[in-house]
Amino acid sequence: MRDQLLVRLRDASDISIVGGKASALGTMLRTGFRVPDGFVLPAKAFNKMTPQLENVLMHSFDELDARFVAVRSSAINEDGIDAAWAGQLDTFLNCIRNELVQKVKSCWKSVNTERAQSYALQKGIKSSRIAVIVQEMIDSDISGVAFSAHPVSGNEALVVIEAGLGLGEAVVSGEITPDTYIVNKEDGQLAEKHVAMQKRMRIKSEAGENIWEDVGDKGSAQKLSAEQIDDVYKLTVKLEKFFAYPVDVEWAIKGNTLYVLQCRPITTLLHP
Repeated sequence: MRDQLLVRLRDASDISIVGGKASALGTMLRTGFRVPDGFVLPAKAFNKMTPQLENVLMHSFDELDARFVAVRSSAINEDGIDAAWAGQLDTFLNCIRNELVQKVKSCWKSVNTERAQSYALQKGIKSSRIAVIVQEMIDSDISGVAFSAHPVSGNEALVVIEAGLGLGEAVVSGEITPDTYIVNKEDGQLAEKHVAMQKRMRIKSEAGENIWEDVGDKGSAQKLSAEQIDDVYKLTVKLEKFFAYPVDVEWAIKGNTLYVLQCRPITTLLHP
């Protein structure tokens, strides 16, 4: 912790300080899962951007040695077994140094959006202060989500993997139709696959903007190789065993490296 103002992501643990998302990321980092490094502005800093905090924020960004970062909310009651808050609070990708302070403030403001307030009301919980994660940005070649149980049928014998080219934002937001691979958990064999036509992908421009790019012939091909499907499947099963509940995993592949970007409970299965 730096002057008690920021928490290294690796040290993030107490949900009441860093929120559910950061706590899960910190736990995975300490355990050896490949998670992009970063730091957290704890909940006590909520809506308190002082000159001292700005200085510490800039210094910590420089220490991270990343040109681009993701700035993500981590609410105190986020990514828990009762409410995942998936997509309800704002995330900003490919942020550069001089955008950092404003993006943190924008994350703070997102707790008061109509979307977030409506979700809190629906779940019968109180929206509260949020922590903010600043994390090295992975400029992924392929990305997506994986579920350690079928998210629709609830079949816990299946792992469902969704994959698309480029940044995972397009998959998570539903802006593209991803490939879907269904794997039997018992033997790791591929049970079904549905290869989608992807005409465009989200990428990072040289200036760090999130832009669309046509993918050409690659869009009609299978997005993950058999080896990559197996890697994502094994990672998802390992995370389910580690957390001891069905998980929803955001992942990304850059080159030959598979990263975990987020892991949260599939709350619909825990509370049908």
